[in-house]
Amino acid sequence: MRRDGFPTILLVALAIVGFSAVVWLNARPDQPASIIVIPTMFVPTEDPNSWQTVLSVGFGSNSTPLPTVAIPTASFVPPTLLSSSDTNLTPIAPLQLTTIAQTLPNGVVTPTPLAGTLVSQATGIPVTEQVVTRPPSQWRPPPLIPPISRDPYGRDHFVFARPVDSNATNAALLSYTFGSDGPQQESPWRVHHGIDMPNPIGQTVRAAGVGTIIWAGPGFQDSPSYGNVVQIQHDFGYNGEPLYTLYAHLSAVLVTQGQRINLGDPIGLVGNTGRVSGPHVHFEVRVGENRYRDTYNPLLWMVPYVGHGVIAGRVIGPTGQGLQDQTVTVMDYNTGLVVQSTTTYIYLDNGSDVNGDPQWKENFVLGDIPVGRYTVITNIDGQRVNRRVDVSEGMTTFVDLTLTEPTPTASPTDA
Repeated sequence: MRRDGFPTILLVALAIVGFSAVVWLNARPDQPASIIVIPTMFVPTEDPNSWQTVLSVGFGSNSTPLPTVAIPTASFVPPTLLSSSDTNLTPIAPLQLTTIAQTLPNGVVTPTPLAGTLVSQATGIPVTEQVVTRPPSQWRPPPLIPPISRDPYGRDHFVFARPVDSNATNAALLSYTFGSDGPQQESPWRVHHGIDMPNPIGQTVRAAGVGTIIWAGPGFQDSPSYGNVVQIQHDFGYNGEPLYTLYAHLSAVLVTQGQRINLGDPIGLVGNTGRVSGPHVHFEVRVGENRYRDTYNPLLWMVPYVGHGVIAGRVIGPTGQGLQDQTVTVMDYNTGLVVQSTTTYIYLDNGSDVNGDPQWKENFVLGDIPVGRYTVITNIDGQRVNRRVDVSEGMTTFVDLTLTEPTPTASPTDA
């Protein structure tokens, strides 16, 4: 019985010892807690090279300061021209110009601004100088700047500017071209010795080149048909011969005979004086002599538009003669659309005929053709004749229209 009780007493003692150990451990004072440092974002310190520090020590103080623009505080006032101090200038009215031109043929008079209403010399219609404007989609292209001669053989001579601004009509009227007798075959007009630019009365007409006014007023060469005329003899010539330009049917003349004039100077206003069907400026080019029979096609002397050129040529019959009053049509090679049409020159053998160009010897001209490829068409003895041509900017393309195929020759586009 003593053997059975000993293990029990031993187990109880071990339990007491274990419980006492647990109580003792829980009763110990707290140990200092370990500190775990959690990494955080770096807090930047002040940059010793910051821009504030750089500026504070005066960096760049010895450099060139940048320019500054003062902000305007006053209201805008448009600039005005100072009045002339010359008390000897006398304003000249248009009605006085003819008299002055006759009494002072060699005098040089500086034109003065014409204020108010100008009076037409022939029609009695009040005329005021005006600027004809059009929507941008209807404006003419800008013309090239004269003089131009881009032909590799030196045949071109575009030496004159257009006498009317591009915001008005400064292209030739196609119904009454140079060398033609008008649009009505049953009622022909005089053979045309120039080109017409139709515009409202009062549109400014400008000098096509620098020179001297040799006529200003009505009665030009004893012809009432021209109405009021300004004519310029230019400072430059062609092949040693003088050049003249003529501006007819003006409502008012703004220059005097003997006056020096520059390219683009106003010389008159569009009108309907003389024999006309409506207001326009008639523009002529004369070479060599200042005579009616020494006129040449202005389209070969006046600069084309930017991106445009000229087509000139001859229509030749079966026996080699030039055919007169023959219709010539230009069609776009790619679209087949008609671009322009004209007729060949008419010669009456009366001593006042028009002339083919000294270089080209043409009998028709089509001006202001956009750069591109075209077909030039006519009919000879009932047979259709067509030739393909390429038009280059600021150049004349020449073509012969005959029943036989032309011999291939070098052209400006081949050079």
